[in-house]
Amino acid sequence: MRLTRAIFGGRLPPKQAPALVVVLALALFSIAKAQDPVAEIPYRFDYDGWITVPVTVNGEGPYDFIVDTGATLSVVFKNLDAKQNFPYIEGEPRRILGLIETNDLPPRYIGTVASGGQVMEDVVSVVIDDWLPPRPTPQGVLGLDFLSPYAVHIDPATQTIKLYDSGPPDAVDARGWSKVRLAPQSFGDSARPLYVVKARIRSKTYPFILDLGASGTIINYPALRNMLAMRRVTVRSSATASRSPQVHDLFGNEARSQLVRIQRMKIGRAIWRNKIVSVYNSKVFNELGVGDVPYGLLGADMIRDRRIVIDFQNNRLHIGPRVEKRTAPSN
Repeated sequence: MRLTRAIFGGRLPPKQAPALVVVLALALFSIAKAQDPVAEIPYRFDYDGWITVPVTVNGEGPYDFIVDTGATLSVVFKNLDAKQNFPYIEGEPRRILGLIETNDLPPRYIGTVASGGQVMEDVVSVVIDDWLPPRPTPQGVLGLDFLSPYAVHIDPATQTIKLYDSGPPDAVDARGWSKVRLAPQSFGDSARPLYVVKARIRSKTYPFILDLGASGTIINYPALRNMLAMRRVTVRSSATASRSPQVHDLFGNEARSQLVRIQRMKIGRAIWRNKIVSVYNSKVFNELGVGDVPYGLLGADMIRDRRIVIDFQNNRLHIGPRVEKRTAPSN
């Protein structure tokens, strides 16, 4: 503002003022442009509740990829390998964690993966088996190797994912938005961290890995025992619960889980009431070394009716107000 007053107040020499006006205009234009997304990707909920987006691989597609913030590596399924025949390459096996099963798989050269015009080149990953019929199988999983360079805005009102490469959009400063710390945490030998957020249930906080690759939110049995002792949850019968008492993983496995209802769950200032979650001692918890402590996975069900921005670069999770459910267009 002082510079503006100096320019337009006549205190700068006439020859300098126009140049400074141009510089100031360019700076303001750059700030405005910084808030524009670099990509806008449509999504839908499919394949048992996963966020699904169109992705091209080596210029072909689009293919269905599941968005998974709990996967450090983007992977492809065998049905896509059958079309593109990804070659094996030398290197150590990649360890892929599923909710039910864990596999060490040989590396394959995938090539170029792109979505919304954003490109990830020379991708080395793995090929995992298709799911058994009658379940349809997507073509791949879009993981943190693709997502983490951006601030990722997931908007259920428009069913789009917007990617920002220079920080979150201005919308997160509006009334009704809440900001919480998103803690990057390295587990085991993984070179890339997962992201942990704290959820408050009654008077105690519990760590949850932000895992949009889990279609439903999951807690382990140590968390359940702690919550029951403090009367923070109610056990629900599978016959009366609205959610299926089963968990699915990326390897196509299914396992029966126990269902509980959490009366009040709070993340930042955002509140969920009467939330149904699964209780399952997933292999993920043991692999990450947290199987004996209360822990959870925050799934895609938490954001079906809320805008969120995952700002990976600044380690912040922004949670917006609820939005009305999108209705299908009439014929």
